[in-house]
Amino acid sequence: MELADNIVLRLDTGKVTGTAPRAVGLTFISFARMMAHYRDRPLEVPLANLRNLPEDLWQAVWIVLTTPPVSDFLGVGLALSPQVPPLPERAAA
Repeated sequence: MELADNIVLRLDTGKVTGTAPRAVGLTFISFARMMAHYRDRPLEVPLANLRNLPEDLWQAVWIVLTTPPVSDFLGVGLALSPQVPPLPERAAA
């Protein structure tokens, strides 16, 4: 599954074997371009990228993202954008 631009996670959900979810692979598509974009910041996966997943898959991905070894390379970011209504326009006098 694509976590973010240039970051792909291959996942074993553990459903078949009854084990905990685990990462099978973590692929960085264009590592040089990613490093140029992030520079000195940690690589982040926006939580919003996961919002449309089915609940069981969301939980499996969350477990994998927040535990080593994946959490050693990626951070999960949560950003809030307040919904502020526009200011009314000033009426002409």
